[in-house]
Amino acid sequence: MNIFLVEDSVAIRRLLVRRLEALPGMRVVGEAAGERQAFALIRWARPDAVLVDLSLSSGSGLNLVGRLRTAGFAGRIAVLTSRDADVYRSACLGAGADAFYDKASELDTLFDELGDLAAHDPAVSEDRPAARLRDGLTGLFNEAALHERLDQAARAAGRDGVDLAVFVLRVEGLSALPPDVADALACQVARRLCDASGEADIVARSAADRFAVVLTRLAHAEQAAAHARSLAALMAEPFRHDGRAHALKMEIGMALFPADAVAPRSLLTLAEASAFGAM
Repeated sequence: MNIFLVEDSVAIRRLLVRRLEALPGMRVVGEAAGERQAFALIRWARPDAVLVDLSLSSGSGLNLVGRLRTAGFAGRIAVLTSRDADVYRSACLGAGADAFYDKASELDTLFDELGDLAAHDPAVSEDRPAARLRDGLTGLFNEAALHERLDQAARAAGRDGVDLAVFVLRVEGLSALPPDVADALACQVARRLCDASGEADIVARSAADRFAVVLTRLAHAEQAAAHARSLAALMAEPFRHDGRAHALKMEIGMALFPADAVAPRSLLTLAEASAFGAM
């Protein structure tokens, strides 16, 4: 069951992520602190359920509930707030929320009810042998391995009190090329990304035209911005195949842990949405 959190307090998001991801079948796939960003990312990620606070860094949780329903969001929406329940409960339910919880007294009820819903989720996780964790063409980690390694990196970063950065690179035009040319250029992209990354970093091909890089230990946030610029410059250099030069257009999205999100999948969702212009 995929969950999206809309909460402006990083401390509370950490608590919710820890409790939610301890429940079998539960995955936090996105986070946002304000109404505008939340609306865009929820439409991109299409989660099964949204947990939203009423007090946000910008905008309103109540407005967000109504906007999501008007836009056709059919998943479960639960309001989790410290505001006076008697005043806001009926307004939230009237706007389209499915449930309303008081942060001070009903957290356990929330987790129990979500656990019951997740228990009936037909999605079943399966063990993947190591041989299936590599992209067959480039030899990079594939999407399954990216999630696994990013989970490990985020736990280590949280334990050690360091930051990490996730970059998603979308390569435009590969699908329009002959398959042999597209494959050759994809391999060249993979080599350039590996050459630009450190031994502790994660490099993956998560889709035919999509790559990801994770810097696992940042000294400061400016390091991530500098790396994004260097990746853009590196990918702007022409690629060559059979004596011909090919210019590939790249769009790069970035997300920082823990500034932008604390759940690993939330980082990927934000970086992907940015790379695809969904923000």
